[in-house]
Amino acid sequence: MELELEYELQKDRYLSDIDIDLLHHRRNILRRKYMELAHSEEGANKPKWFTDGIAKINIHLIETQRIITAKENGSDEYVNNVRKCSSELKKMISLAIKESSAVTSKLDSTYPNRLIAKLRQGTKDTFDELNRALLKLDDRRKLLSSIGLVVDIGDSDILQIKESQNDLINLLKLYIDDSHAKLEPFDGLSKKLELFIGIINKRFKHKKLEISHENGFTFKSTIKKKDNAEFETIPPSRLSSGEQNEIVLFYKLIFNSKSGDMILIDEPELSLHISWQNKFIKDLKDVTSMNDVSILIATHSPDIIDENWDLKVELTGLE
Repeated sequence: MELELEYELQKDRYLSDIDIDLLHHRRNILRRKYMELAHSEEGANKPKWFTDGIAKINIHLIETQRIITAKENGSDEYVNNVRKCSSELKKMISLAIKESSAVTSKLDSTYPNRLIAKLRQGTKDTFDELNRALLKLDDRRKLLSSIGLVVDIGDSDILQIKESQNDLINLLKLYIDDSHAKLEPFDGLSKKLELFIGIINKRFKHKKLEISHENGFTFKSTIKKKDNAEFETIPPSRLSSGEQNEIVLFYKLIFNSKSGDMILIDEPELSLHISWQNKFIKDLKDVTSMNDVSILIATHSPDIIDENWDLKVELTGLE
């Protein structure tokens, strides 16, 4: 039955040897049948999996041509997709910085009154609890800094307080709570960046991806240095087609998807080394764990499937 087949396609499965147009065709059949059901007596008794599933279908296609894209819809001008993704990421970081600045301004303006109120109330926090909280804050700042988010870590490696410094407990507890609140706007973006950087850099050889709020993506050599002893910067145009494909593909998966989306990927193996293909589904599982999306792939490569043949769905009886 068409509806049952489409329901199977919504699960976290990976298809091989199937044309991507067929998936669009099947989706359209589903939608037509849904409309027929909705206006029939049978529609009154639609199965729960159907009514729950149809409301969540939001499909995105990641096409085979991933390296260049039209500058605007309907435009004859094309841009490098790595540069476009980099520009998008800069905007995301800028937005997080603005949100953090707004929180900082609000907290700083009320800090004196809140501190006086806290001093009057006293505290039940112990020295050990406060020192652990200081270390946790320090680690959080260092992580955000390491993935390219703008975080002031000038007072990093904060000294631990001693029991003789009892007057610092209330002061530092409020400082820690405020600092965490100021960093919260970076949380969602930081998780995505950490996964993205990890996936890309384990593939790159003799180069690495770095993130900054000024440049978005920056690619640095790990072996070639300039005259000033800094490692050489590599422009996107000098990356291999395989590297550019992976950057764009995983950027779209991680940053352009949201919970409940169904993402169709056409021929992910294009320009990829065999070792990269073998890692592909494992990395997809990491993406689905974080973003809660469903992913269907159309591939001609058994190396993409690797050891995941249980995820393969064979369609029969179709021409």
